[in-house]
Amino acid sequence: MRDTGEIDLDCPWEETARQMARAVSNLGRIETELLAYQNALDQHAIVGITDRRGVITAVNEPFCRISGYEQSELLGKTHAILNSGVHGKEFFRTMWRTIATGGTWRGEICNRTKCGKLYWVDSTIAPIKAECGRIEGYLAIRIDITERKIIEAERAAEIEARTRAETLLRDVIEAIPDGVAAFDTDDRLILWNQAFLTTYPKVADVIRKGMPFSEMVHLGVERGQFPQAGTTPARQRAWIEACLRDHIEATRPILRDLGDGRWIQVRESRSVSGHRVGVRTDITELKRAEGIIRRQAERDPLTGLGNRKALIKRLAATMRARKKDGDCGALFFLDLDNLKQINDTLGHDAGDHLIATLAERLSAYAREGETVARIGGDEFAIVIPRLTDMAEAIAYGEDLLAMLDAPLRMQGRSIAPRCSIGLALLPTDARTAKEAFKHADIALYQAKARGRGTLCVFDPAMKAELEERRAIADDLAIALLADEVDIALQPKTAFKDGRHTGFEALVRWQRNGAPVPPPLMVSVAEENALIVALGYRVFELALTSIRALTEAGLEPGSVAVNVAAMQLRQDDFVARVLGLLDKHGLPPSALEIEVTEHVLLDGAGDGIAQTLADLRAQGIRVSLDDFGTGYASLTHLKRFPVDCLKVDKSFVRDIGRDPDDAILTRTIITLAHSLGMEAVAEGIESAEQYQFLEEQGCDYAQGYLIARPIARRDVADYLRGLAALGPVRTGSPADRP
Repeated sequence: MRDTGEIDLDCPWEETARQMARAVSNLGRIETELLAYQNALDQHAIVGITDRRGVITAVNEPFCRISGYEQSELLGKTHAILNSGVHGKEFFRTMWRTIATGGTWRGEICNRTKCGKLYWVDSTIAPIKAECGRIEGYLAIRIDITERKIIEAERAAEIEARTRAETLLRDVIEAIPDGVAAFDTDDRLILWNQAFLTTYPKVADVIRKGMPFSEMVHLGVERGQFPQAGTTPARQRAWIEACLRDHIEATRPILRDLGDGRWIQVRESRSVSGHRVGVRTDITELKRAEGIIRRQAERDPLTGLGNRKALIKRLAATMRARKKDGDCGALFFLDLDNLKQINDTLGHDAGDHLIATLAERLSAYAREGETVARIGGDEFAIVIPRLTDMAEAIAYGEDLLAMLDAPLRMQGRSIAPRCSIGLALLPTDARTAKEAFKHADIALYQAKARGRGTLCVFDPAMKAELEERRAIADDLAIALLADEVDIALQPKTAFKDGRHTGFEALVRWQRNGAPVPPPLMVSVAEENALIVALGYRVFELALTSIRALTEAGLEPGSVAVNVAAMQLRQDDFVARVLGLLDKHGLPPSALEIEVTEHVLLDGAGDGIAQTLADLRAQGIRVSLDDFGTGYASLTHLKRFPVDCLKVDKSFVRDIGRDPDDAILTRTIITLAHSLGMEAVAEGIESAEQYQFLEEQGCDYAQGYLIARPIARRDVADYLRGLAALGPVRTGSPADRP
C-alpha cells in the first residue's frame, strides 16, 4: 500500500495479501480500494478468509466453484472440510506455526472437492492484524494449479518409468556375459556393458559415450588389441577398412583374435530405429575345443601318431616344396606281416601292444622334420621331406626293416615282428599326394606278394599289373555268374598196381579267349572275396562230372577238390558240402578235400580243425597238399585230421639230381606212413622219378607221366581207354602200351 492509500495490483501475491490484510484492518477508511481488490481477485484468484481459529468467514465465487461447495456450506466451517489426506499433520503444523507468529506462508496444497475430486492450489496465507497488531484472522489467496500438477505428475511418471526402464536395461545387459554395445545413427557409442570393456582391455580406459566406432577400431589397432591386423601400415589399413565394412554391412558373424589367447565372435545388426547393436561372444573355449577335436581328428588314438588325414596334409606340403626346389623326398608304407597270427595266438591286447611298440620305434627312428603316421590297422607311413637320391631312400628303408624286425618280449615270449615296406619317391613317382599314397600302397602290395619281409620300390609297371588284376577280378565275378568257369580232371593212380583211383579237380577259365593261369585266378579270387563262390563252382562241376561218369557205367573213383581257408571258415561249409553230395547222389567217399599248409597256419586254426574233423567224421578224406613247402610242423599234423600227405612237385622234380630233394621226399613218405597216413607224389614226369617213388613205398602217383589234366568232355574216353587195358596194370606207366 502506497502512502496515498492505493493498493498496487501488480505486486506479488504475498505482498498483495499483506496489503489486503492492512486494508481490511482499515476497512472503514479504504472501503472503495478494498472493493477494487475484491473485484480483481474474484477474476483471477481463489480467496478465503478465516478467523483466528481457522473458521471460514468469507469466500469468493471462484472458491465455491473449484471446491464444489455453496458459500453457505463453507461459512462457519474450517478448511478441514477440504482436506484431501494428501498432506500429513506436520505440513499443517508448519503452516499454522508460520501464520500464527505473523508470517506469511506460501505453498502448494492438494484439496478435495465436495464430490471427492482432488485439485491443487498454489496458496499464500497472510495474517489479518488489527491496528494494535493483534492477529484477528487470516487471508488465503489461491491459484488453481491442478492442470500443471497433472502435467508434472505425468512427466514425473514418464521420467520415473524411463528411469526404471533404463535401470532394467542396464541390469539386463550387465547380466549378459557377452559384450554388448549400441551405436546411434551416427555410429557413436551410446550404451555398453562391463563385459564389452573386458573384451577389449587394451582400449577399455578410453572408451566413452559418444565415441565413434572408427576411432575405437583405430585405437585398438594402435594398441595391439587386434593381432590379425598385422604390423605393417598397409596391412593395418586394409584390416581396418575390412573391419569397418563388416561393421556397416553386418551380413555375417566375424571372428576376432584378441591376441591373448582369447577369441570372440562379433555379431551386429541395425535396429528399426537405425541404431546398431553388437554382441561380442567369447568363443575361446569353443576354439580350444575345435583345436582339440582337430588334433584328435588327425591323431591315431592307440599310438598318438598322425593318422591318414594328417599324413595327406603333410605329404601334400612336401610335394609342393619338392616341386618348387627340384629336390626329392620319399614316402614309405609299412605293413606288419604277422599281426593276425599274434592276435590269434596271444590276443588282440598283444596285437595292440605290438602296434604301439612299432609306433615308438618309428618315432624314435624318424629324424627331425620327418612325419610318422598310422594309416590303418597294422599299416604305418613315413614322409621323408628331403633325400639325396633313390640309393639313400633304399638304404633308409633297409635300415628301417632291420630296426623294426628286432625281437621284443610279450607275455613271456620273444616275438619277432615281420614287416614289408613299399617306397615311392616324391615327386618323381606321383603328381599329387593322393597319387603318391596310392603308389606307395602298390609298392607295399608287391613287397608282400614277393614273400613279405622285404622292401619294394614303386615302378609304373606295378600299377599296370595291379590294374590288370583288378580287371581280372571284375571279369571273374562276371564269369562266375555266367557259369563260364570250368574244371579239368587230372588222374591219380596207385603205385602198387597202377590202378586208377580218382582225379584232382583243377580250375580252368578262358578270359577273352586266353586261359588264365590257375594260381593267378585263385590269388585274385582270394584278394577280392571271390574264393568262396569259385570254390563252390569247382565242387559243383567236380561232383557233376563224377555223377555223370558213374551213370555212364565207368569207375571214376574219388575226386579231390582244393579248399581255401576262407571256405573252411564258413559256418555252413560242412552242411553245404554234404548237401552237394546228396544232390548228386554220391557217397562221402567220392569226395576228397585238399588243403595247403597255409590253411593249417590260418589264424582261425581251431575252427578249421573242427571243420576238417566234421568232414572226416562223415567219411570225406582230407589231404595235405604241397607238404614241405611251408611252415607246417609235426604239431600241425597232430592237431589237424589228415589222411594223406602230398609230396610237392618241387621236390619230385629234382629227386634224381638233388640229394636233398631225394632225402626230403623219402622223409615225407616215411613220416606219412609212421603217422598212419598215405603219401601222394605229384608232378611225376619221368620213369626215373616214378621208380624212385615206387621204391620209397609212395602210395599214389600224379603227374604228366600218368596223364595230363583232362577236359571234362574227354574224361569218359580216358576211363574207357583204361578199362580196355585190363583190371591190373603194374610197373611204370612209361612201360605200358
